[in-house]
Amino acid sequence: MSFSLANIDRRVFYWILFIALMVPFLNPIGFPIKIAENTRDLYEGITGDSVEPGDVWIINLGYGVSAWSECHPGVTVCAKALLREGAHIILMGPHTDVELTYYHLLDTAKEDFEAATYGEDYVFLGYITGGESAIAQLASNMRSVYPTDHFATPLDNIPMMQDVNTWHDVSGVLSSDTGDWGGYFLTQWQEPYGVPMAQIGIAMLGSTGIPRWLAGNYFGMSVGSRGGAELEMLIGEPGDAIIAMDSISVSHLLIVIAVILANVGLLLERGRGS
Repeated sequence: MSFSLANIDRRVFYWILFIALMVPFLNPIGFPIKIAENTRDLYEGITGDSVEPGDVWIINLGYGVSAWSECHPGVTVCAKALLREGAHIILMGPHTDVELTYYHLLDTAKEDFEAATYGEDYVFLGYITGGESAIAQLASNMRSVYPTDHFATPLDNIPMMQDVNTWHDVSGVLSSDTGDWGGYFLTQWQEPYGVPMAQIGIAMLGSTGIPRWLAGNYFGMSVGSRGGAELEMLIGEPGDAIIAMDSISVSHLLIVIAVILANVGLLLERGRGS
């Protein structure tokens, strides 16, 4: 047995791994996932009594296409949850490919956006540049940063934006980003004005975001693909993040099996030698 295991072509294992990883993509398995407290706080902060119909929320699409796998599932769940609560959503982002992310969101939360009306339930302001100074200006006068939406419609002509122009008109901010933009909203919106804020970040931002959640600056936080999977479980709609977690679990399980087989083969070989 040890001889046959040791001489199996490694490509056989690669094919086994490839086929096994395809299973979650064809039919999500749904391995159990423990919901982190910070993720649950985020979900509860945008559902139920935490949100009133007509509340205006900003979702900062602060991630490019390269970070869709980590950030987008969480944003999808949050957009669905807010729309179902009757909230109004302002979408914007600091990446030049933010338009791609916006249209991707319309696809991943298709039913909810199709049930909503552009200009009344949500609006896409588009690309924002200028770093922290632009976020500070956004808090005091949105029209000085965005005189029109992404489609060149003046904000005064958009029904949901007619009475929205400063931080005081916004009920909360969800910043999904890969770097500094969540910090900009924190220092220019949450700290000076107390605007409720949460972050949907890539995994590496957990080291800075979780302390901010513990300190009360963020009312909740989703960390990477795992956080997105937890949000999908909370809303009861498996998506890309749960598929990713299933694939990781399957790959780890195969590694454990391979290690066990290797050790069994080694013990049998030693037994024969003795």
